[in-house]
Amino acid sequence: MQKQIPLSMLLLVAAVLVGCDTPIAMYTLDAVNIRKQEKASEEFTPEQKQDVTDILTAMFGTPDDPHLPAVDGMDELIDIDNLRLAAGPVGRDRSQRPHGLYREHCVHCHGTNGDGRGPTAAFLNPYPRDYRMGVFKFKSTPKGARPTHDDLRRLLLNGVAGTAMPSFKLLPESEVESLVDYVKYLSLRGEVERRLYEEMAIELDAGERLLDDEDLASANEFLVEDVLADVVEKWNEAESQASTVPQRPNWTGEEKLASIARGKQLFYGAVANCVKCHGESQLGDGEKTDYDDWTKDFHDWTKPIEADKKAELLAELSSLGGLEPRNIIPRNLRSGIYRGGRRPVDVYWRILNGIDGSPMPAAMLKAPDAAPDDKGLTSDDIWHIVDYVLSLPYENMATTGEDEPVYARLRQ
Repeated sequence: MQKQIPLSMLLLVAAVLVGCDTPIAMYTLDAVNIRKQEKASEEFTPEQKQDVTDILTAMFGTPDDPHLPAVDGMDELIDIDNLRLAAGPVGRDRSQRPHGLYREHCVHCHGTNGDGRGPTAAFLNPYPRDYRMGVFKFKSTPKGARPTHDDLRRLLLNGVAGTAMPSFKLLPESEVESLVDYVKYLSLRGEVERRLYEEMAIELDAGERLLDDEDLASANEFLVEDVLADVVEKWNEAESQASTVPQRPNWTGEEKLASIARGKQLFYGAVANCVKCHGESQLGDGEKTDYDDWTKDFHDWTKPIEADKKAELLAELSSLGGLEPRNIIPRNLRSGIYRGGRRPVDVYWRILNGIDGSPMPAAMLKAPDAAPDDKGLTSDDIWHIVDYVLSLPYENMATTGEDEPVYARLRQ
C-alpha cells in the first residue's frame, strides 16, 4: 500500500512551501475556467485564488514533488512510485533509474498542467488533449464516464493515428505504467481545481475564504474532501463501466457482403443517421461547423454572435492562455485512418458509446424485448455498421460504367 498523507498535514506543508525562499516548479491555475466561473457569479479575490493554490499544492504537491492525499480509493487508482518516476526534471538517479518521463515525452504538447497547451500545442491540429476536464475521447466507457486504465495504456502504446500523438511501444512497461498514472494524476488535479471553483462560486458568499487565515488546516470539508472523494470515485467506477462487446458474428463470403450492404442502409437511416456528419460520400463533409467540448468550455461558439463581440471574446481567451477555437471536423471514413484504433472492437465502441467531448453521439439501442419495428439498433446492427465503415477505404468511388458514382447509389 502506498504511503498517503492526511489532508490536514498536507495543508500545513503547503504553508511552509508557500513561505519558502527556494524557487520550486509549480502548477498554474486554469485562468480560462476561472474567468468562465467569474462571469457566471462574481470575481474571485486574490485571497480566494491563493486558497485554491494552497489546497491543490497540499493535496497534489508540485511538478517536482508530487504526492497524493489520503482518500478512499486512491490506492487502487494511482501508484505514488509511478508518479515519482514520471515527475520532475529529466534525468537518472545513481542506480540509473530514469525520472522526469512526463517532461521528456509529453510536456512539450500537453503542458506542465496537463492543459494541452505545451510550447508546441498551437502548431498542432488537432490540439493536444487537455486532461483537466476528465474527458477522453477514445475509450471503452460511455460518454460522461472516465477511461479505464487499459484505455489510457492502449492510447500510449498505439498513439493516435492522424495526429501528433506518437506510439510509446518502445518504452519499458514500467515507464508506460508511470505515464498512465501521471496522466490520471494530472486529470484528477485539474478536475478538483475546476470543481473547487464551481462549488466556491455556488456555496460561498462574495469574498468568503476557503481557508481560515489563522489555521490553514481548517479547509471547508465539503469544498475540499468531498469534492476530492467524488472525483476519485468517478475514476474508480470506470473499470465497472466498460461496455461489454458481444462476439463479432463470423460472417464470411456472401454473409459478409450482406452485412456491409445492411451497414450502408443503417448508415443512411434515420436511427444511426451517420450521414448527417460524415456526409453523403463518407468524406467527413457533412456537419463541419460544430466544436468539441474543450473549445466550447469558455464559450459556445456555435451560437450566433456579433462580429465585434466575437473578436472581444477571442482576444480575452487569448489573453488567458487559451488556444484559438477550431471547428471539429467529422472523420473521413475513406482515408483508412482511425484515430481511436482500427480494430473492429475499437470502431464498435465508438459507434456504441459515441466519442466523449465531441458531437459524435452514442447509438440509440433497441431494448431486448422491443418489437421488430421499434426504433433502435441491435448489437448485430452495430456490427453491420462496423463492417461497412471498415470497407469504405476499399470501395470504388469512381463511376463503374454507369451514370452515377457508387456513393450516389448507396441509398438504393
